[in-house]
Amino acid sequence: MFSRRYVVKFSAAAPVAAALGTLLMQRCELIQANSPEVAHFHVPLPIPPVLRPVRSDDEADYYEITQREAQVEILPGLHTTVWGYEGIFPGPTIKARHGRTTVIRHLNRLAIPTVVHLHGGATPSESDGFPTELQIPDGHPSYVLQSAMCDVTPSSSDPGHGDRSRSSNSTRTYVYPNKQRAATLWYHDHAMGFNGRNIYMGLAGLYLIEDEEEAALPLPRGICDIPLMLFMRTFGADGALVYNSVGHTGAQGDVMLVNGAPWPRLEVARRKYRFRILNASNATTFRLALSSGKPLVQIATDGGLLPEPVTSPSIPLAMAERVEVVIDFAEYSSGSTLVLQNLEMAGVLGKIMRFDVTGPEVHDDSSVPQRLATMTALRPEAAVRTREFRFGGITAFNMPPVAWAINGNRFDPCRVDAAPRLGDTEIWHFYNSPSRFHSRIHPPHIHLVQFQILERNGKAPYSHETGWKDTLRLEPGEDARVIMRFGGYKGRYILHCHNLEHEDYEMMARFDVV
Repeated sequence: MFSRRYVVKFSAAAPVAAALGTLLMQRCELIQANSPEVAHFHVPLPIPPVLRPVRSDDEADYYEITQREAQVEILPGLHTTVWGYEGIFPGPTIKARHGRTTVIRHLNRLAIPTVVHLHGGATPSESDGFPTELQIPDGHPSYVLQSAMCDVTPSSSDPGHGDRSRSSNSTRTYVYPNKQRAATLWYHDHAMGFNGRNIYMGLAGLYLIEDEEEAALPLPRGICDIPLMLFMRTFGADGALVYNSVGHTGAQGDVMLVNGAPWPRLEVARRKYRFRILNASNATTFRLALSSGKPLVQIATDGGLLPEPVTSPSIPLAMAERVEVVIDFAEYSSGSTLVLQNLEMAGVLGKIMRFDVTGPEVHDDSSVPQRLATMTALRPEAAVRTREFRFGGITAFNMPPVAWAINGNRFDPCRVDAAPRLGDTEIWHFYNSPSRFHSRIHPPHIHLVQFQILERNGKAPYSHETGWKDTLRLEPGEDARVIMRFGGYKGRYILHCHNLEHEDYEMMARFDVV
């Protein structure tokens, strides 16, 4: 599971190292499996619990999360081992307020290294979750990584701190200032080489930032504000999760999970509901649509509310992208049902979940205003430079890709591929460069910043992606120009593909804000 050129040595006895090596090599096996059959729309939709802080003061809320193994029931009548935050899948939701700091102490009680990344967060470098800053579980081999030899102090946001990867232990504290607009973010594992399997086994949870501008809107709230985390997974006959990287092209699945439940159903009243939808799959893409044929009313994307609502018959969603929609079930009669669909899949995988409309029409004082939020467009003429990043595979001897690369380079934690200055505005031009040996969707994700899409294939961006973004869907042969301002913090960050197996096989680049 971990690229051998980054592992310098194990400080453990040979039998332990050999056993761990066997575990790591299992990642490369091509496992063929068909999951047990599951009744569709039988299990009620679960809602992840909201985690409560262990204490609070005038400026911050403090949390403690244990990453641990647990037995849970995902498929009815079977028990599944998960690696979960607080031992649940998905992990607990964390709710934060704009301008109020969140401090989270993570304890790794698993048998594998982990790293935590707040996806979409404007976070200081030392809390961003650099992929080689491993949390090593107690009693397991210590990893000495190549990145431990990197001198990153000059660009660190905390010059006195040095390189955190020198200190490998089971506990780490992450500090999130939350100096950003309201948005649906998520936290997940980011350990180099372990990332795909760790998230597949359950290390993912929602992180919601709230602010006064959003709270003042008459949008559905409370029990009518519902998160939907989409996962595609495969299970063995005994209920065990079966991880198959498909030769590092991307782990798929044959069971659709929403909030950890297979093809669930949700009883809804005849009123409006807000749904925060996250594609948390390793390598599965979606195109969301309603079986009724009625359009989706979109109010937000990765970085929060759109300036105004957008109506679309369907909305594509690559890995790690988020979208928020409002559905008015008053338009449907009591006793009717409709299915949230994935138009990119056929058969049972084309169905995500079902809504069961119940009762008479109820009083509903929520609405979707024509003006949602203020959004200042970044001007291309303000950009001080343009950089190009080409996503593709590295082949050898006319074979399929042996690794994934950006600009032809595999990830090196010591190499700085870009060094934007703090406060500068830049344009980054992304290309998905397929070849006859590989043709895959690549969703670029930039840490630290939210960006605006200027152009897609030389034309205006699609209507569903006109807001703030941190992840971008790129089909084979597509290109896109995005603009962003590097505000907030200095330090080292990451640009990478959010196909998790591409990321594990080194489709990442380091950039330092200086």
